[in-house]
Amino acid sequence: MGGTTFVSAGLIVVAVLVSFGVVAAVTPAARRVRGRIVAPRALSWLTDRVPMVVLVLVLGVAAVVGLVTMFVSILAEVTEDDELTAFDRRLIAWIADQRAAWDNSVVIALTDVGGKALLTGLLAGVAFLVAYRQRSWSPVVVAAVAGLGGALLVATIKLIIGRDRPDPLQRAIVEDGFSFPSGHSTSAVAVLGTVAWLVSTLTAKRVVIATAWVAAAALAIGIGLSRIYLGVHYPSDVAAGWLLGTAWLIVTAIAVRLPDLHRPGHETTGHTRVRPVAIVAGSVVVSFGAILGAVGLTVLAA
Repeated sequence: MGGTTFVSAGLIVVAVLVSFGVVAAVTPAARRVRGRIVAPRALSWLTDRVPMVVLVLVLGVAAVVGLVTMFVSILAEVTEDDELTAFDRRLIAWIADQRAAWDNSVVIALTDVGGKALLTGLLAGVAFLVAYRQRSWSPVVVAAVAGLGGALLVATIKLIIGRDRPDPLQRAIVEDGFSFPSGHSTSAVAVLGTVAWLVSTLTAKRVVIATAWVAAAALAIGIGLSRIYLGVHYPSDVAAGWLLGTAWLIVTAIAVRLPDLHRPGHETTGHTRVRPVAIVAGSVVVSFGAILGAVGLTVLAA
């Protein structure tokens, strides 16, 4: 384990501590605001008649569709080499000029937080801890779907699009492979979001839950921006990565919640035990195929 890895791990700790401080500072005001908010009648009427799991799933599907639509919109401009790509090149060139006078070590350590080693270790560690505490393998399955599924999705899309990275002379570090979408940005959202989700299942303390989500969001944003700053990804790569990572995180959540709609009428048997697994696997595969289908149609239409 190199020195940069220790610095990267330290940045994670700093992000958590700062997030905790921010959450603790705004909690009193948030409580006052929450106490004054009255749910609209329409929302109250809806929640009284529709199971919460159904509402969550419907809203989740709508969110995924919206996020994938925005992702495809960026992809369309990238494949057509439109104004967005011209902006990409200008911004990367400007950043390269400004970066020459700065020490990039901290930014490199931040970008390494989004690398495979740290993200995989963090996700696996939290997943197995939660699995041990809950006496269930479900957290490990959630982690596998979010981490491995997201990585496979990015790798496949990169091969389909085949966008080259920015000019090597404008990069602060050496990177190979294709550029769109940013794998670091996608994984940061999907994996760190899953870590925050798993942490949330261990406690009912809102401060801890909020800290986990704020830290995950801050790190994901920082990792994405670091990729632009170091010149290894265009801004559109990073924006697309954030959208794709968020969509896949929601897909994972939907897949895990879908079995809640299944209500076996008899005592549990081998058949009913395997059915939730089939539901999760089927929904993940369908979502994966739908996203790739949208990408393929966009490329063909360009």
